[in-house]
Amino acid sequence: MQVSNYDLKRCAFVLDTPLWKQKKSIMKKLFTLILIIVSASGFAQQKDSIVFKKDSIKTQALMEVVVKTTIPLVQVKTDKILLNVEAMPNAAGANALELLRQAPGISIDGQDNIKLSGKSGIQVLLDGRLQTLSSQQITSLLKSTDAANIKTIEVIANPSSKYDAAGNAGIINIIFKKSNQYGTNGSLTYGYQKMEHFRQNSAFNINTKGKNFNAFANGNYDNSLQFTTVSDNRYVGDKTFLQKGIEKQGYKNPGLRAGIDYNLNSKNKIGAILNYNRIWDDFPSDASTTIQNGNSNNQLNTITTANLTENRLGSNLNYQFKDTSGTTLNIDADYLNYKSNLGNLVNNTFSNNATLNIFDNNTKTSINLLSAKADLSLKIFKDGTLESGIKFSSSKTANHLKTTQNDGNQILNQLNDYNYNEKIYAAYSSFNKTYKKWNLQAGLRAEFTNNKGLSTSGQQNQSVLSDSSYLNMFPTLFLRYQANENHSFGFSYTKRLNRPSFQDQNPYVYRTDFYYSEQGNPYLQPAYTQSFGLDFTWKGQTQIKLNYNQTKDLNEEIITQTGDQTLAKWVNAGTRSFVNINVSSPFQINKIWSGYLSVEPYYQFYKADLSKYAGLANINNGGFGFNSYISNNFDLGKNWSGTLSNWFNYASRSSIYKTKAITSVDIAFKKQLTDNKLTLNFAYRDIFNTQRWAQTALIGSINQSSVRKWESSGAYVGISYRFGNQKLKAARSRDLKTDEQERIKSRN
Repeated sequence: MQVSNYDLKRCAFVLDTPLWKQKKSIMKKLFTLILIIVSASGFAQQKDSIVFKKDSIKTQALMEVVVKTTIPLVQVKTDKILLNVEAMPNAAGANALELLRQAPGISIDGQDNIKLSGKSGIQVLLDGRLQTLSSQQITSLLKSTDAANIKTIEVIANPSSKYDAAGNAGIINIIFKKSNQYGTNGSLTYGYQKMEHFRQNSAFNINTKGKNFNAFANGNYDNSLQFTTVSDNRYVGDKTFLQKGIEKQGYKNPGLRAGIDYNLNSKNKIGAILNYNRIWDDFPSDASTTIQNGNSNNQLNTITTANLTENRLGSNLNYQFKDTSGTTLNIDADYLNYKSNLGNLVNNTFSNNATLNIFDNNTKTSINLLSAKADLSLKIFKDGTLESGIKFSSSKTANHLKTTQNDGNQILNQLNDYNYNEKIYAAYSSFNKTYKKWNLQAGLRAEFTNNKGLSTSGQQNQSVLSDSSYLNMFPTLFLRYQANENHSFGFSYTKRLNRPSFQDQNPYVYRTDFYYSEQGNPYLQPAYTQSFGLDFTWKGQTQIKLNYNQTKDLNEEIITQTGDQTLAKWVNAGTRSFVNINVSSPFQINKIWSGYLSVEPYYQFYKADLSKYAGLANINNGGFGFNSYISNNFDLGKNWSGTLSNWFNYASRSSIYKTKAITSVDIAFKKQLTDNKLTLNFAYRDIFNTQRWAQTALIGSINQSSVRKWESSGAYVGISYRFGNQKLKAARSRDLKTDEQERIKSRN
């Protein structure tokens, strides 16, 4: 039985009117009861599809409505794709990063870089709020976010002007659970996955809703121990460096998120959210490098200990105004404090030399971000809406790095303080108009960015970043033609940018072993992307998309070679042109077998002058890629369900790298007990143990290959319990008309 939100609101309205309270008229009672029966039976799915008939059914007072719906795994919207985590049996025990592998168009490489349709430069939002963190920090945050507390993942390939212009590839918005039932309710989850080692996850969420308020909290605690085998081969002139090692990672990640919404009156609401995450990450590694030079061999043994602690505290205050004319005003103030401390000790010993070479790296990072924004939406005439908004954000980043190098003969200390301040002023306006079968949305966003960076060495030598203050305009255009109820066609144009991370601009050299180091680039410039898209949508779910985009001043990490030393650094790697076709659709084989399929072939072309970097040359080439995902869902009866899924990323390339194909097959089962309050989850992930990341670079004098194999194959068992009220009270239906349980919207 399925009941739409519209039908529930309509039923609740009738129940709450004077017609229901007046018991003098039997016909009025019958009218109300028939309306409820028709809606609850699923016959009235459209606004104008109700036919009223007289009946002689005995009237009874309806005190509550129990809602049971089937949530689709994937929903295709005009501007985004929704991945409904609650509908995924194989989501149990997973974290947010693992869930993203199953989202249409998303791929994650062996170094946990997130890509959308093969493109990097993705912005991650949590409940619609931008996270001003580096890609590595975002990865840590996603790994520490349990799937049990996630409701939906939104994939927005072409964001409108309402969103920040940052992110060449688009936006991923993670929506956390927030109940829409009155009273107190929630859930508890615990799971254990056995691979070669283990991973445990536990989570809770609780929600209390009254007439004028809604308070919620969710949290998780995850801990794990996993090993990753690594193989790196480098060929430098007559020398060959063959390295094999094991990276051991153990982490403990607690997190807590709490908030409250309060209705001042029917038009005004206020709210507050507090979010805290802490990460303890211990990742020692052992590596052995065989160095072949003609007939002579030498061996380098590297033992690394590394401990990372991250603390992230965020808070939000928000206000919303909404009246019956369609006018809305949203005001948000956000504060984020992030601190990390990394201790990294590297011991290098050569077999033909008893001397021990030690690198002791210590890094402390502090980020403070303050932002405020206001969004106003006005219904200026019938089927026409004007949206405008302003935003200000200010971030201050302080990096302190200290390195001690001991080669047995002398001790060399290096210090570096890097301070980076950024202020962004933004304003946008967007117009939306529907005329007959056409819908137009046109917008323009202006952003002025002011950056200041200062790097100070231990000898007080200062390096000031060049002035990178700039004003940019970002137009967006969306056009849709609704041919009929089942067929629609769309066109989109967007312009976006990708700002370099503050760590990527730090000129400090960070050494990870005797032959390999990393360095930031203070002259790194933002990358700009223009995108064009065409799409065809059938019945609101099956979609075919054709996209083309071009990125100038592409930000990518490359490797350079000087003698025996390999240096990795971020550069503006020229221009990338990208074209892709995406086909996504749900399917229904029979009553018990349904699923979802997404396939995406693409081609990308690179052109850049990299000859100015040691060991590299010009590039003028391209390559094909392919991503796919399929989920087969089975209703096995007696409250059993199962899922067999597969994701596949075909071989692809970036500026100087080629990556081999990677795939995984997962199976999961779910059993619901005690009136669906108790759920048992069983899964086996990566059945064939095929999650292996391999990459090569062959350009100029660079000849390198890498393979990483992490613990991906293993069995999982989990249990979750829902408690509290699971019923929708009809007497409170007036509040449902404003959907205040969903008031944390996708706004940045």
